[in-house]
Amino acid sequence: MRYRDYILSALIFFGVVLLIFALQGCQQNEPSIETNATTTMDVGISSTNPENLSSQTQNLMVAEETNQPTQDALQQPNAENLPNWAGFPPPSVDPATPIPPPLEGLALEEDILVWVLLGSDTEPPFIGRTQAIHLLFINTRFSKASLVSIPGDLYVYIPGYTMQRLNTAYSIGGIETLRATLAYNFGVTPSRFVLAHPGDFQWLVDDLNQVEVTVFFPIPHACGGIPAGLVQMDGTLALCYVSFRDGMDEIDRMRRQQQLLRVIFRELTHDGNLAQLPVLFVSYQGWIKTDFDLPELLEFIPLALRLADPDRIGYYMIGWDQISIWEVPGYSQAKVFLPHQDRVRTLLQTAIDDIMSPSPFTNQVQTLEAQLTAAIQATATAHGILNPTPTLTPTPSQTPDITETLPIPTFTPTITPPGYP
Repeated sequence: MRYRDYILSALIFFGVVLLIFALQGCQQNEPSIETNATTTMDVGISSTNPENLSSQTQNLMVAEETNQPTQDALQQPNAENLPNWAGFPPPSVDPATPIPPPLEGLALEEDILVWVLLGSDTEPPFIGRTQAIHLLFINTRFSKASLVSIPGDLYVYIPGYTMQRLNTAYSIGGIETLRATLAYNFGVTPSRFVLAHPGDFQWLVDDLNQVEVTVFFPIPHACGGIPAGLVQMDGTLALCYVSFRDGMDEIDRMRRQQQLLRVIFRELTHDGNLAQLPVLFVSYQGWIKTDFDLPELLEFIPLALRLADPDRIGYYMIGWDQISIWEVPGYSQAKVFLPHQDRVRTLLQTAIDDIMSPSPFTNQVQTLEAQLTAAIQATATAHGILNPTPTLTPTPSQTPDITETLPIPTFTPTITPPGYP
């Protein structure tokens, strides 16, 4: 009996010793919270939800293969090696390439207007990609402007989403998402926008009774064949001319888009055609998307006439010197343009600096003002608003008064938008 008590005591003693060593071993093998916080969190979530287990495991596998942080790690505010979002929302989808920091450092005065002109590839009411993206900087004090064209296939960060083509930003979240995308990647936030659809552009060219375009390089294998030289284009041909792209050469398409914008702007500002602005606004209302209203547009008519003076608008584009072609990882073999941020910043700053110095006007400004005044008087007389009065011929002056305001037609057009032709 006494030996049995000794043996039982020894067994109890050795059992306690083994238990202590086991507990110490468990503590030594427990993962550190600081070094494996993401893994521990994933296990804790997936233990209560089998669906979360598969998604979290896939995220970890993708992160290991591509050397990218997982979505959960990106959303950790204290995680290391994360870019400074500078007030922008973090990504909700793992990016295919590292997200660059926001573009900063542009010297842009507060009184410089920033607008964006967009061209969609889809007819309303559907929302498609914006294959034409043009930033417009306007210095109203010196009556100068710079237009900067941006490739739609530029691979940029869409705040709150991920790295993706710029032309998808509007379709993802509308104009506010596009504004945030431009603010993050180009350091500017447009205050006004205009979005035209293919039918809008075609309709406008037809309303202008076609346009004459100097084609520098022929396009024999598209648009029914466009030869080099001066070509008279209707809406259908003009739309094909600005939409056609040969492979990855989006830069040439942007150049053609700029060319048509210059031609259309010239047609609108010459021969008093801006007198028809109220009619055009009502015709396109409900088709073209914009945050302009008619009274605001009418106030910009004197500025438009001054910008029509030669060499008042500079044309720039983010081209081959600012981008490089990159293939998106995966089976799609899709190719996009990656921007060189420093070169993009330099181009934008050059476009801004070029509108910050005054330059004299030519006599053409007074000619355009006289044409518009005559057109307004003729329109008002035709509608019985004014009595017929003789048209005075203005005397050109070397120092035109650029602060002079033009009479604005006060009639209300009574037309019904006919829709797309």
